[in-house]
Amino acid sequence: MKEWHFNSNPATSDALKRRVVIFGLCFGLVLFGLFIRLWNLQVIQGAKFRTLSEDNRIAYRLVQSPRGMVFDSRGKLLADNRASFNIYLTRENVNNLKQTIRLLAEITEQPYEELYNRTRNANPFRPFLIKADISRKTMAFLEEHKPDYPGVFVQVTPLRRYPSKEQASHLLGYMGEVSNRQLQRLKKRDYRQGDLLGQYGIERTQEKFLRGQSGFKQVEVDAYGRELRVVRPFVEKPGNDIYLTIDMELQKKAEELFKAHEGSIIILDPSDGAILAMVSKPSFNPNIFAGGIEARDWKALMQDPLKPLENRAIRGQYPPGSIFKIVMGFAILNEKIAHPREKIRCHGLFPFGKKIFRDWKKGGHGPIDFVQSLAQSCDVYYYINGNKLGIERIAHYARMFGMGSPTGFGAAEKGGLVPSDAWKRRRFKERWYEGETISVSIGQGFNLITPIQAANLIATVANGGYLWKPYLVKKVLNPGGETLFESQPQLIRKIPIAQEIFQVVREGLKEVVHGKRGTAKKAQLPNILMAGKTGTAQTVDLKYTGRKKKPEELPRKFRDHSWFVAFAPYENPAIAIAILGENAGRPGSFFAPYAKELISFYLEKNEKNILASSETTAGKPLSANDNVPGIRR
Repeated sequence: MKEWHFNSNPATSDALKRRVVIFGLCFGLVLFGLFIRLWNLQVIQGAKFRTLSEDNRIAYRLVQSPRGMVFDSRGKLLADNRASFNIYLTRENVNNLKQTIRLLAEITEQPYEELYNRTRNANPFRPFLIKADISRKTMAFLEEHKPDYPGVFVQVTPLRRYPSKEQASHLLGYMGEVSNRQLQRLKKRDYRQGDLLGQYGIERTQEKFLRGQSGFKQVEVDAYGRELRVVRPFVEKPGNDIYLTIDMELQKKAEELFKAHEGSIIILDPSDGAILAMVSKPSFNPNIFAGGIEARDWKALMQDPLKPLENRAIRGQYPPGSIFKIVMGFAILNEKIAHPREKIRCHGLFPFGKKIFRDWKKGGHGPIDFVQSLAQSCDVYYYINGNKLGIERIAHYARMFGMGSPTGFGAAEKGGLVPSDAWKRRRFKERWYEGETISVSIGQGFNLITPIQAANLIATVANGGYLWKPYLVKKVLNPGGETLFESQPQLIRKIPIAQEIFQVVREGLKEVVHGKRGTAKKAQLPNILMAGKTGTAQTVDLKYTGRKKKPEELPRKFRDHSWFVAFAPYENPAIAIAILGENAGRPGSFFAPYAKELISFYLEKNEKNILASSETTAGKPLSANDNVPGIRR
């Protein structure tokens, strides 16, 4: 048998040993590295990765409780909620943020850079609102491509809805996404980026009552972010319901009458200042704001020269024209500048210095006393007596009746302007000239008033001198029906003028409507006595427009403003109204039939007992005992 012999070369043996040692060292280093890595993952960073693992399995879903509803005084629904499909993104679960944001920006028609920057700054572990109220087509696309875009999901949330659309839009207001500045102020009140906030009207002023409580529920999700089960629910806590003082049927009637005009209609209850209707034209549809207004819609609103977002009722400031003669009447009689039966001869002209002030009626009114000066709106009567009063006393009485400062209705309200010597020195650094008082005496010159101030003025005359703070919110109820808040009428002041003077002024205002030469005979109602006052306020001196030009031939900004204020029934006032036709280019009497129709509608529908009462007391003088605040006479 052949014997085999192995090579026992020492060099070969040493090389083999070296290879084994090197392999062993490498293997040992690998094992040591794995040990260190496992130690780091399981011990050093164990808590962190347990949290991340839980977040991959447990997701947070924002739960927005329904916003409280808004009703009119009779329980008619004005604002409620509907289902909305909203896109949310949880940044931590997104594989490629830029690619995902690019897709979302495209399908939601938002600027990529803006959306990316907003998302990048959001909390990575909390859902971030990308777009509210998406279409069903967009929702279907996202559901179909959900595996391609982890971290993106669609959720149903309540969204504001206004069934009446443009009607009462300035009263109700609208919703909008909370801005960065607002967010800094509201963080302590649990607002988050992407939340909707009342930005205007009742939605803004009553935000604390209307807002439902929001929070997060924990849900178990799969790899695609689909919800499997609820781990920890969040119980919805709806907002509170608000009842307003307005009568929506009266509001609708006023809006229909005024649809072809710009301006405002304010209707008050003279017994306590409750707002029965408030119209501002042009208006807007607040539904376009609910899910986030489109850029083109916002641009259209901002560039509209008529400024539809402006609430003319509380922010429009206009010369009062001849309705200012109401204030002048109280000043003249209370300061004993003229006796009510004293007559002044009106020739149609009032020379003062080098200037001649003209009456609206060519040739004048002839001999005229106080009552007829109101009924026929004689300018010369107020030129003469206004000059005797002087600007300081005129300003005093204007402020007494609430002019020159907000009524207290809301924070956005403007206060108009009551001119005086001190004001002119501050504003123009020059003294007041007596000739300027003449223009102020008929509501021109520097005089400015808001429609709500005009309504409050005529309401104060109607109720015998009680200047109320106008209010809109009647009561607030929680979801269980319990009353959280109920408005109480707030008296600003009792006008310190005798009832005998009030009665004389009221008599003059009654003659405006029912007198043979009254300027508002078109407002007459059968069996109902009404008091009112017309007014026409120039926007520019006639010499710049051409005296012979027709209103429709003038540029809109040069056309006169038209006023009509009224209350009824005369002996038992239940309604006070102010109508302002902005640049209507019409005499104030043009809107008298509008007031007639609205007053008739309201009294016949809501105040039949007042109608019966007024018919039995028509023509009887009032006594001081009749004027009790908060109680109809």
